[in-house]
Amino acid sequence: MPSATGFMPLPALPVPSPEFLPAILDALPLWALTSEQKELRLSLCRILLGQDNADCLAAAQGLLALAFAENPFDAASLALLEETQRDRPFLPPRAAATVRLVATAMHHAPTDIPFEQIRASGDADLVARYLEVAAKDKTHALGRLAPAFGSLCRLPDAGLATALLDGFAGSIPPPLFARLAAELAVLRLPPETALEKLAALDPDAWGLYAAIAASHCLERLGRTDEALAACLGTWRALPQHGNLTLRAHALSRPTPAPPAPEAGEAAVCLYSMNKAELFRECLTHLAATDLGGALVAVLDNGSSDHTADVLRDVAPLFPAGRFRHVALPVNIGAPGARNWLLALPEVAACRNVAFLDDAFPEPDWLARLLQTGRDHPDAGAIGCAIVDKDAPNDHQSADFNLFPPQTGEQNLPETNERLFVCEPCRGAPDLGLYAYTRPCLSVSGCCHLLPRASLEAVGGFDIRFNPTQFDDLDRDIRAFLAGRPAVYDGTVRVAHKQGSSLAMAQDMAQVAHIMGNKIKLEHKVSDADAERLWRGNLESLREDLRGKYAEVRRITDGMERGKNE
Repeated sequence: MPSATGFMPLPALPVPSPEFLPAILDALPLWALTSEQKELRLSLCRILLGQDNADCLAAAQGLLALAFAENPFDAASLALLEETQRDRPFLPPRAAATVRLVATAMHHAPTDIPFEQIRASGDADLVARYLEVAAKDKTHALGRLAPAFGSLCRLPDAGLATALLDGFAGSIPPPLFARLAAELAVLRLPPETALEKLAALDPDAWGLYAAIAASHCLERLGRTDEALAACLGTWRALPQHGNLTLRAHALSRPTPAPPAPEAGEAAVCLYSMNKAELFRECLTHLAATDLGGALVAVLDNGSSDHTADVLRDVAPLFPAGRFRHVALPVNIGAPGARNWLLALPEVAACRNVAFLDDAFPEPDWLARLLQTGRDHPDAGAIGCAIVDKDAPNDHQSADFNLFPPQTGEQNLPETNERLFVCEPCRGAPDLGLYAYTRPCLSVSGCCHLLPRASLEAVGGFDIRFNPTQFDDLDRDIRAFLAGRPAVYDGTVRVAHKQGSSLAMAQDMAQVAHIMGNKIKLEHKVSDADAERLWRGNLESLREDLRGKYAEVRRITDGMERGKNE
């Protein structure tokens, strides 16, 4: 079988005409949001399957085949794929047989051990014990593994995860077992090892996943031309896929290493309360990144632990005169802390301000975000991809954008809810499909760069959102309405210690606070501005994707002409 270098064999699937994506973006602008978020993808596929149109059918069939290749154990995607294959067969024979095999195993999975409860416990030892027992049930091994496979891949010990998966080898058909072993390798093993396993997969069943994952592995190895070739190969089979289009465009435009930050170009600001050792870890990591001449300003937000000792210990890690710290006697909340840092004379003198929150950025993160800011001088904020700090570094957030209000689910009876944010990638494995740059409504608050021009235009953070939650989204909304949309650069990745505040809420009081702040946000935005937000946001995404699609198509057409000459 050919190697995974851009010539990865792909399944023979229906492909929509080149005019499909521009046409669907006119008819259905929310297509531009993402092709990866599974609930939205399923909704769009159902819409397409209801049309009497060959392009719509082909587009839905391709996306469903990809959904299975990416996650064969997702029940909702599998059910729609089964239904579509039954009514309008399109899968290659071996792929169709694999779908039937997985569906049968999941339909007849035993329910005597509810794995969802084990997953919810967060106990890795309990997960491992479940898998040990499940592997011994030769009759139902696949049905027992299906709900637990994602947890297996995320066990702290990659060696243990590999050994546990090997325990299922004799009970799962070899082509399917090879696919699962390849995913574990992509997530947890060196990219060279993963490429070998990907190249050995059955292309009819798994070619789409193999090519996307191979592109990601090749990019990690610095083999950018081969990564682009693998991505473009997949794009030819799935030209309707928005994320693939954006990713192919990003890979086709490699940029030289940007210069290190100059003195006065940027201040990096952090704040913390009673998380002394985490703060030490973050600041120690930050000091090892390339900050150039940037200032680092730190605020102790009323801590009662040993945060003061930590700040004294880490200060020598930074160049003399470039580390400024302030201690407050009380906690003034996240927006207040940010505003206090913005008001420091040394920070106010800088042309950009970057905020980090429990974040562990890449070595050249600041230079690259500053370059993105130079490329988009009207940006209200510049953000990046946020991934888990722990392996396998799943996505926490990418770019945030708005659904049309009629598509959202009302959760706040106290208000007429209109701001429904699309979070495209929470918990998704990092396969490079969010490594693109484009304008957006908002970026993650745990790493965002604010240009001075944006701060002067719309100001800082609203303290009505104390102690935290939605203050960064509120500021990005104000910037968007002022003609300064945020810009997301997903080629920069920052690791983050924990998930969102809502996801981490421990009790109803915390949930009530978060939902209360959402009510505040809804009432701050007028109906007219809410209309401007979602329409303007989708329009900017549509035009950005349309332009990048045309450019990627020119690249592939040129490659085809070159091959034929």
